[in-house]
Amino acid sequence: MEHTRLHNKGLTLDKIFLKTLRTTHNGFLTDGKDRIGYGEFYDRVIAIAEELHRDLGENRTVSVMDWNTLNFATLLYAVPLSGNVLHPVDVRQPPEQVMSSMKEAQSSYLLYSADFGRLADAVKTSGIVKEDNIRSTKEVFDESTDHKPGNAGLPELEEDRIASVLFSSGTTGKPKGVRYRHRDIVLTIWAMETNLSAFPGPARLASSDTVFSLIPFFHLWSWGTLYISTLIGASYVVGGRFDPGSTSDLIKRNGVTWMSMVPTMFNALISWDRNSLDGMKILIGGSAIPSGILNFASDHQIELTGIYGFTDGLAAGIGTSNINGSLSERNADAVNAITPLVFTDFEVEGENNEIKFRSPWIPEGYFNVQEERAYRDGWFYPGDSAEFTQDGKIRIRDRIKDLIKSGGEFIPSALLEYYISEIGDIGDVAVIGVHDDKWIERPVAIYRTRSGATVNDEIIRSYLKDLSNKGLIRDWWIPDRFIPVDSMPMTGTGKIDKKTLRAMLEKGDLRTDRK
Repeated sequence: MEHTRLHNKGLTLDKIFLKTLRTTHNGFLTDGKDRIGYGEFYDRVIAIAEELHRDLGENRTVSVMDWNTLNFATLLYAVPLSGNVLHPVDVRQPPEQVMSSMKEAQSSYLLYSADFGRLADAVKTSGIVKEDNIRSTKEVFDESTDHKPGNAGLPELEEDRIASVLFSSGTTGKPKGVRYRHRDIVLTIWAMETNLSAFPGPARLASSDTVFSLIPFFHLWSWGTLYISTLIGASYVVGGRFDPGSTSDLIKRNGVTWMSMVPTMFNALISWDRNSLDGMKILIGGSAIPSGILNFASDHQIELTGIYGFTDGLAAGIGTSNINGSLSERNADAVNAITPLVFTDFEVEGENNEIKFRSPWIPEGYFNVQEERAYRDGWFYPGDSAEFTQDGKIRIRDRIKDLIKSGGEFIPSALLEYYISEIGDIGDVAVIGVHDDKWIERPVAIYRTRSGATVNDEIIRSYLKDLSNKGLIRDWWIPDRFIPVDSMPMTGTGKIDKKTLRAMLEKGDLRTDRK
């Protein structure tokens, strides 16, 4: 079948489709109900892009409120290819923060799914977007059903045209906005797929895989997984709002082989169904990977590889492994130290071994805040403490803001979290620093078990003491307190929210009694 050809110049998003559209045996996209091939998906993208261009013109910011759906998947391409700028709204943020981000992104159009009708009404009341420019995704997609792509025309785009704006999660303050060009996105996913397929290691990604990313589209376009899947023609599953039950069902019904997720999602899935991820290939990141996940993965023949990246700089590294050891050893090698992506450069500096990163897709800076420290002399400083291994990999020690300064020396919270997760059925762990009159700060460990049971303090302390005797940690790193909780506060991207935990601890809102 002949598809509409665009005449864009350079590395624009439509180029991602070219190879896949020429291949007769490529994959499909599905939400578990509807299933479409890449040819039909491309035609849908062009039809929606033409409709948006006809209604909006060019260079407008289009905000989208939705979970991971086929409609949102279409808009990830259609909005930029219409000559406009995509703003995936972090719908888990408080309404006032959502509105603030839309205002700073200069949104002039809002598309929303049924779940976000009330939030769309709040935007309407605020006046940020004109009422006529606030539409449901169902309405827009229903209107495009009879439209044949190629009639209305689309603008010729250059690769330097802005394709999307993204905002950081705001866990450390006001969300910070960055702009990415078509070229930036294409180069990033090209580099990611190179690390995932050209180099050895667990969880390699091929066109024969069926991909299911649990990362929301509003977070780095679900780590770019739809773009990568389109590039290689791999089948792609969308699951709406994350729920362990429906996710497990979609995995089984669609023969999913490759997934991406954060550690808390991994723990939620195996708590729901202990065998739901057996034999899976998983790209995992967003925070330090607990030792308990590595141990579980090797027992269930799950391949793991790590990813290192940020909203403010996109992907920077993906794990690889050259060793010929066991699955457990290869997983650990690909998760605990990350291989820099092709086209990237790294250095460390200062007393905290702060890492700095540069690549062809790094933004020049934030467009809504004055933050001179993050972007300097062509480098991006993500705020991590790191070291390089002998084979050129990056080992992240901790977030610099999470390093606990005790008695003039630093305690790495991430390493303690890694080891505490090995104990019993402890799932999620957060080690935070609390004020201490003598030592400045002392560590406190907050944990959640999969069964909901409490682990005796002495069991945890004895385990860490044994690690200290083996030289794996320092004795004075052992937390002063161990606090069980029923649930962890999470950011919109599924990470443990340490900022909220600190506030809860200071207010005495965390349970500290033992039974």
